[in-house]
Amino acid sequence: MTTSSIEHKMALVTGAGAGIGAEVARRLADAGARLLLVDKDTAALNALRRQIGDHRALCLPIDVTDIAAISDAIQGLSDAQRPDILVNAVGGDANSIPLADLDETYLETSVRHNLTTAFTMTRLCAPAMRRRRWGRIVNFASIAGRTYSYFSNAAYVAAKAAVIGLTKQTAYELAADGVCVNAVAHGPIATDRIQAAWAKHSPERRRNITERIPIGRLGTVDEAAAIVIHLCSQEAGYTTGTVIDINGGLFI
Repeated sequence: MTTSSIEHKMALVTGAGAGIGAEVARRLADAGARLLLVDKDTAALNALRRQIGDHRALCLPIDVTDIAAISDAIQGLSDAQRPDILVNAVGGDANSIPLADLDETYLETSVRHNLTTAFTMTRLCAPAMRRRRWGRIVNFASIAGRTYSYFSNAAYVAAKAAVIGLTKQTAYELAADGVCVNAVAHGPIATDRIQAAWAKHSPERRRNITERIPIGRLGTVDEAAAIVIHLCSQEAGYTTGTVIDINGGLFI
């Protein structure tokens, strides 16, 4: 990938305050993009902005589940600030909960956090991309949306499966206008959040988990972010509606 394919593009990353989202933002900045950083953690956003360079990034300290707030923020952007690239990185659920202990409230929360956020951001950002006849949207699905989950729960699996459906339909509708929409389906990645959950497991459970992964370890944040950058590039212009699996062979 040539950095010139991303240079000067405006990229909006949700969930940019930590984990894979933060690393994606750093890599986009390194490739020359300007950044709109979205996260409800203001302190984390400001720290990331300082890393990237204050002149390269604008912070939007908003909880993207607040539809009215994020709608107002996007509508308040100038044409030059409207994103060419959208990375919907917010989401996740590391809680292994059996079906018997779930209820509809938990399902609604998981859908709002993982699916509705991606739908809302796509709906708000796609019109400017269509006018420019160029755009890249990358949704964070999960191995949980591809098959069952050993690590999470039915509500999360349902929400991430729906993200894949959203990806395919919007890819179909936006393709003729030069907007490519893809999803990445990460397996267990050693983000700070996952490592915190990992530390609570017994050595036997950790061993049981890693033995299920053919590569025999958790993925790194660098490995998780790298493919996202490619999907944001000019070179990914013939790739749309796909789901890229990043899971160490856990789902083949």
